[in-house]
Amino acid sequence: MKKLIKTVIFGLALFFSQQILAQGINFEAITLKEAMAKASDPANKRLILMDCYTTWCIPCVQMAREEFPKKIAGDYFNPKFVSVKFDMEKGEGKELAKKYGVKAYPTFLLLDAQGNELNRVVGKATAEEFIEKVKTALDPKNSVQGIKAAYEANKSFTTGKPYALALYQNAKDPSPVLDELFNSSMDYERFSPDYLELALGTVKFGSPFFRKLMMYKSNLDLAMGTEVINRIIFDKVRKDMYCIAMENGAKYSVFYTPEEVEDVAYTVGLLKLRPDMVERHIINAALYVSKKDIDGLIAYYNRYIWNIPSNDVFRGILDGVLSRQADKATESQKQAIKAFFEKSGKFFEKEGKRNLSMAELIK
Repeated sequence: MKKLIKTVIFGLALFFSQQILAQGINFEAITLKEAMAKASDPANKRLILMDCYTTWCIPCVQMAREEFPKKIAGDYFNPKFVSVKFDMEKGEGKELAKKYGVKAYPTFLLLDAQGNELNRVVGKATAEEFIEKVKTALDPKNSVQGIKAAYEANKSFTTGKPYALALYQNAKDPSPVLDELFNSSMDYERFSPDYLELALGTVKFGSPFFRKLMMYKSNLDLAMGTEVINRIIFDKVRKDMYCIAMENGAKYSVFYTPEEVEDVAYTVGLLKLRPDMVERHIINAALYVSKKDIDGLIAYYNRYIWNIPSNDVFRGILDGVLSRQADKATESQKQAIKAFFEKSGKFFEKEGKRNLSMAELIK
């Protein structure tokens, strides 16, 4: 009898959970072409909501699990939209990412029945917040063209910042607008955290606008703190320098000349990053690799890398950079690389034995 009751309770719980989930947004497993055909149905004309996600995007997963199944979301979207979702790194999603210039996740494209983009919503939100963002995005005055028109009619910081943000969210370069605002705005505006986060987050490293911002580095430091500004600048090139150092830039469409890497190293050097920040060494490693200077790389490692703890994650990455060079090294260079790893290994072996001896003294 107890077993029967448990079975009934489980069945009811499953039924009601399915009913609740069924009340959310109805994402259909169809192609964009099929979604356009459904949205064009004269008897039920609708717009298209495209959820652009990746498997590694945590906010994407959270919204899919926690927000989209809500009844309020289904009540708003299902009558008005044909809803589809695509992994931007697989299948049709890869082509759609290129076509619509999707670079941030999560991104939600709002399309007409012909597949033309009306606007987009970027970032995590609750179901209630998401609905309001979509309503705002569908207002013609809030489209990129509408925001641009407002800026052109009255060029000011108030109209320019939303226009720059809209350009960025639509995979367009906002730097020309941000540069114009920087030149025309008051210091309390152009050195405000909101403006700087957008400007520094989107500007291309080494571009004329980037160099202009660096001329006011002390102002940036005062506005947001030196460590924060330095981290933002370093993070702009960190991943690219990993690719250059590991010589797999072509795989990720990352291309730098040796002169450009040297410019990166020079700029990052001026930041005066903390000496104990192991990750910073990847910049100089990338410089030696880009110049095919194996001797210089070995000398740098013998000076700065050999005694970095082996359990440091960045030490592992740096070791990988050097070991990859062995395949193209001369015999004497191979011996020097081997000597580096032996010296480092013996140092930590000695440290390990000393620590074990200290442990044995404790009774």
